[in-house]
Amino acid sequence: MRHRWSRRHDGIVAVLLDVDGVVSPFPSTPANRAHWPADSWRCFLFGGVYEVEWSSALVDRLRAIAATPGVAMRWCTTWQDRAPEVLGREIGLGTDWPWLEDSGGAFAVSPGWWKAQRAREALEEFGAVVWVDDFIQGWLEAREELDEPGPRWWDTERLLTISPDSERGLEPAHLDATDRFIERALAG
Repeated sequence: MRHRWSRRHDGIVAVLLDVDGVVSPFPSTPANRAHWPADSWRCFLFGGVYEVEWSSALVDRLRAIAATPGVAMRWCTTWQDRAPEVLGREIGLGTDWPWLEDSGGAFAVSPGWWKAQRAREALEEFGAVVWVDDFIQGWLEAREELDEPGPRWWDTERLLTISPDSERGLEPAHLDATDRFIERALAG
């Protein structure tokens, strides 16, 4: 189900979640997976060629965030509709989360990065936003080099950006920060 922004939801925190390099680190090595219990790691072969790894402990933490009243989860990934249909079914989470359309937007370090546009739209729609993508830090650095001085839509207390190391993906500390941000945002 593709999500179209429709009306303002001030009391809701949107969580925009990427897949590759976030839920599924790449390339993954045992050293890059040490932040989650070794026995929690799972894998499936997507399309017969692409190995997708994830931690069931990470999925459990995401499940708890998704179950928080006042939180709206969204897939924000190049997987598009395959995120809920394929990944969600495999990991047992997110099959009912809307996915955000890329609309032919530009790649991460360009000013017109489609995921940045979706995060900006989410800020217009929701009371607060958690945006999780492994390319955010690179995009922010490019903005510093390319943009003129002045107001930046992403420089607000209503937005938490989390940019994990692509080889490690989301770590417990990232989810701890997400929990704290959501709690503050929902407390108003």
